Amino acid sequence: MPAETESLLIKPISVRQFELYALSLDRGPNFDPASTFAAYQVGRGGACGGILLDQETGTFSTIAMRRRVDHCWTCVAKSGPFAAPEQALDALSIDMRGGDPPEPLAPGVRRRPLLIEVGPRGSSPEFDLLIKSMSHLPALMAVGECYLALPRPDRNFIPDLQTNNFASRLFELYLLACFREQGLQVRQDHVSPDFQIEKDGMTCWVEAVTANSETPRAGGIGDWVHAPTDRTERLTGAPAERFAKTLRGKLQREYHDLSHVRGHPFAIAIADFHSSGSMVWSREALPTYLYGVRADVEDDGTKRRAVGTAISNLTGKNAIPAGLFRDPDFAHLSAVLFSNAGTLAKFNRMGFLAGWRPPGLSMIRRGILFDRTPGALEPIDFELEVGSQEYDALWPWGEGWCQELEVFHNPLASHPIPFDLIPGATHWFERGGEVECSTIWANSVISSVTQLRAPKGYHPAAEG
Repeated sequence: MPAETESLLIKPISVRQFELYALSLDRGPNFDPASTFAAYQVGRGGACGGILLDQETGTFSTIAMRRRVDHCWTCVAKSGPFAAPEQALDALSIDMRGGDPPEPLAPGVRRRPLLIEVGPRGSSPEFDLLIKSMSHLPALMAVGECYLALPRPDRNFIPDLQTNNFASRLFELYLLACFREQGLQVRQDHVSPDFQIEKDGMTCWVEAVTANSETPRAGGIGDWVHAPTDRTERLTGAPAERFAKTLRGKLQREYHDLSHVRGHPFAIAIADFHSSGSMVWSREALPTYLYGVRADVEDDGTKRRAVGTAISNLTGKNAIPAGLFRDPDFAHLSAVLFSNAGTLAKFNRMGFLAGWRPPGLSMIRRGILFDRTPGALEPIDFELEVGSQEYDALWPWGEGWCQELEVFHNPLASHPIPFDLIPGATHWFERGGEVECSTIWANSVISSVTQLRAPKGYHPAAEG
């Protein structure tokens, strides 16, 4: 097919692929009261668009997006309403303007560097795995689209992602995807904090940080590090101290006193990449430190039940005081956001589910789910093929970005974060002296690993 003809060819794409592109919209792929009915792209992807259906009125509308010269998406047209999808597709075909050159940059907009063009600082093994392995092509596509969706990445973003700060920058991309997926407007108008998120008059500032070790490339490719066998060490020892030091280090910067932050909710988003595999098992240490309560199991000989044991200090070598949320001096910290899913495995699954599937590549995700049965003390094991009907059925709309995102609310917060601001997260809060949980998900993954199964010539890898 001649190149000119191919550039004008309109072909259907999956709704999930379009919604990954739509993370670049101000509020992501959220078109209430409409939802995506069908999606298309022109040629090799210089333009795309969606047909939206309003179930209440039975009418259709369209939204067209085109690549800029720096490959970022920009919305170029919205049309409708239409009585039938055929009419909507006719309008969308015109609005996408197949064959036209890329959109120009707006005045004052800096052209962002290419993701895969390695700079003078070289590249890390993690970045090389992302861009050179066919088994991680889905992750490369998802990472690329999230990078292009960032409102205003700083000048060090790409050099950091390509080298020793790969995990930290990947976590920022994960947070952006979570926020936009939930219809939040995300701004990066200031150097810090990293994000301002807003919806329906509610706003919050979020600073992202990762709990790393002191060695370069913490949490990267390497031997898998298992959880401490001693439960007390796992909950109140070195893992908890690592969270404590990282959070306290960020709090010393007094972001809440910045003029644009003052008077608004402020949160720190944290992930643990201190060693390979640590994100799978270290999560329990975080709420233990934040609330100063260790989750124990009491056995009276006839029944086992969960109890909370108050602690005053962590048991690591520094004996850091426990209960950050018990200290009124930190009332300016509204909440701590956490996720163990800001990983290559997550991006690989999301790209795979969006349709980027190298021939022969499959993924098996196994892990544990939170058991919501009253009185249950043990999680539920699962092992499912990503993309299977059984896997998609775990959640009403299949796997999303925010299902592993947790918000730990500070009961002393001067400016609390409304639950409705981040509805897709799992929220932890104190009521009546007890720490409780609220979530919209029937199935919440506590931890998991994703095993890649690929034909000869590929290089499968397991990730957290």
